Amino acid sequence: MLKYIVSLLTRKRQFAKNEIEYGKSFMFDVYTIVLVFLLLCNVLINALFLDQYISASVFGGMAVLMFSTLLWPDSIRFNKKLLTGFFFLLGLVVFFCDGTAGKGCMNYLSYISLTIAVAFIFDFSTDKIRIIFLILSYVLFFLINILSDYSLFSDYWLHLSLVKQFYVRVYKVIEVVCCTFVGIYFISKDKVEIREYYIEKERLDNLLKKTDKINFSGELYELAMSKNSLFITYFKSEFPDFFENILRVAPNLVSSELEICALLKLNLSTKEIAVATNSTVSSVKNKKYRIRKKLNISPETDIVLYIINTF
Repeated sequence: MLKYIVSLLTRKRQFAKNEIEYGKSFMFDVYTIVLVFLLLCNVLINALFLDQYISASVFGGMAVLMFSTLLWPDSIRFNKKLLTGFFFLLGLVVFFCDGTAGKGCMNYLSYISLTIAVAFIFDFSTDKIRIIFLILSYVLFFLINILSDYSLFSDYWLHLSLVKQFYVRVYKVIEVVCCTFVGIYFISKDKVEIREYYIEKERLDNLLKKTDKINFSGELYELAMSKNSLFITYFKSEFPDFFENILRVAPNLVSSELEICALLKLNLSTKEIAVATNSTVSSVKNKKYRIRKKLNISPETDIVLYIINTF
């Protein structure tokens, strides 16, 4: 099963259009797997420790459903309305479980896990209304149970013993810790990407101090940086054999990757390439990674110097 999950995530990298799309899909996959794990923990707790077999069956069905979303197209998984409804539904589930188990079980800690997930799944710059709505909903659910002294679902109280309440609290700690570590991982991942960008920028700056840029007309550079459609035409006139030679080595390079190769031939930095292709630094890094694989360039080899000197 683990091998299948790894292969599935690997295939997603291959088919992703760019690094942003892959990063977003990867984040969804990680949270999905974490949520499946937590739901399975719920199944075990309800079946083995709480003797709540109906609840165990419900959580088991939710785990299967969540795992199946790994196979859904990203166009559905990234739908903001569906995501908002999904997280609101999860809040209602926590609200009900918290109300039936009682405050001694501390089920309300799940609101922390949901808030962490919302913070990473949604973009605050474009989804602030959705984020505020969901977080206020969680706060409202929490306050309703607190202010009503957990009497709202009195007909469905589980009447758990102190020992069983302890088991639930242990699970809640595991849940919050897992979600927190996932959040820390993505924060660290973003910091690493930013650090790598500045390291590469410094490396290219040092390279330019030692060697001049490859000789090419200022007009060609301006065409590239202004995203002019005539850039490739002018590039071919100045380097007539470039594309033929590079396709001879890697015939599976696609047009967008060939454009990156042309810009690398001009010794442009990753940031400049991002501007020239109207994309992000992360997207350019991802394409350079694919180009490196297709050209079979070793990790120790500088891809810029390799393309300049080889083609």
